[in-house]
Amino acid sequence: MIAFLQGRIEVKKPNSLILNIQNVGMECLISLHTYEKLPAAGNSCKLLTYLHVREDLLQLYGFINEKEKEVFLKLISLSGIGPKQAINILSGIRYDHLTAYILNGDVAAVKRAPGVGEKTARRIILELKEKISDEEVSSISGIPSDSPLSANVADALLALESLGYKRSAIQNIIAKFIKEDETISTETIIKRFLTVQNK
Repeated sequence: MIAFLQGRIEVKKPNSLILNIQNVGMECLISLHTYEKLPAAGNSCKLLTYLHVREDLLQLYGFINEKEKEVFLKLISLSGIGPKQAINILSGIRYDHLTAYILNGDVAAVKRAPGVGEKTARRIILELKEKISDEEVSSISGIPSDSPLSANVADALLALESLGYKRSAIQNIIAKFIKEDETISTETIIKRFLTVQNK
């Protein structure tokens, strides 16, 4: 597995990049977000990579950071979504925005990605909600993962999961009210969740 590439940018396009690595040109397909974050041709850069292997094809995909790569890997874990469609989705919707849309169940927003219709958008949300980590929820909600509030949220998640609620449903609802009160206790988080859930 090729984990990353580091070299001089020979050719830079909105959807692809050629890196000169010791006089060998390595082509990577990239998202528009990665393209915008990379320096101009002639400069050096480091790209995280994923190597897609098929009978008739070896294709590298490049990512500006680990989080974008993680979202890409989650997308290609879905049946019917290949690497090329996944990178196109990430070109249409930045990886962190896509994570927020999935968490919030925003079908209309996910549908804005190239080549994604209603059915695919719903499937992306349904199947990926459970794969969103607590760290990603923290970054979306703006709560540092090492804060006391984050510990209260984690305790509330465990308690609510033990009651049979799905983690994605809990995260989705909590993310909407948690910013309002940074001194909120675990008990209050649970009560607020149950109040919203039972409306």
